[in-house]
Amino acid sequence: MNLFSERIIDRHRRWWIEKEPHEHKNLAGKLQGPAFVVEAGFKVPEMYHIGETCDSIPSFKDLPDNFVIKPSRGWSAKNIYVMVDGINQLDGEKYSRSQIIKLLKDKTKIDESKNIKILVEEYLINWNQDYSKAPYDYKFFMFRGDVAFCHVVERISNTDTSKNRHWYVDENYQSINMKVITTQTPEKEMCEKPDCWDELVATAKGLGEKLSMFMRIDLYATTRGAVFGEFTPQPQGGKGFMPEADIWLGSLWQGKEG
Repeated sequence: MNLFSERIIDRHRRWWIEKEPHEHKNLAGKLQGPAFVVEAGFKVPEMYHIGETCDSIPSFKDLPDNFVIKPSRGWSAKNIYVMVDGINQLDGEKYSRSQIIKLLKDKTKIDESKNIKILVEEYLINWNQDYSKAPYDYKFFMFRGDVAFCHVVERISNTDTSKNRHWYVDENYQSINMKVITTQTPEKEMCEKPDCWDELVATAKGLGEKLSMFMRIDLYATTRGAVFGEFTPQPQGGKGFMPEADIWLGSLWQGKEG
């Protein structure tokens, strides 16, 4: 019996410990992933700045009122600032440029590493034009061009992730009636279906077909439709999946890379 968790852990071992080459192993990078998506003909956020150091972040007066600051490498929304009129939507706190620079210097290795850049990119507006919160994440678990399910996340807090809300839906936006991650209990009441849902599904399928392997493809539903977020080749590091979900997803994995 193939378990999904075992396949993900095996991929990590092969790719990153044994250094097995694979054409898509670096797509999780926040520069490599968008470049792949643009070439495939899908939408990505507009990039305002790519810098070598934290101090390279432009003056806020030279940026739009709303923008996102993040390192080119990282995960779980750590060290990301989703700025709307000076307020970080991930924690509700007001930050100045100097405060963000100090925090990034303290918590990241951007200044010490030539492989990590500091990015400033477009703030994506939620499809329903609600500026009060960051757009929901739509995390598609894709086996080639087939949608297993989509994990919808409302990020309420970046510091206390237990406050975030979760839904698991199929490509028809119906609940899959299953808890997938042990620490993420799905809401009983379904969240509103975005008006660009069909485009989200089409984007996930188009990218999945081009990849021809298992990949979690993270997208946003915005006022300009489906926009790419990032690729996640090893979701959860293979840990924390409910037994039923682990067996089900493992049954969908075909060949070496799913």
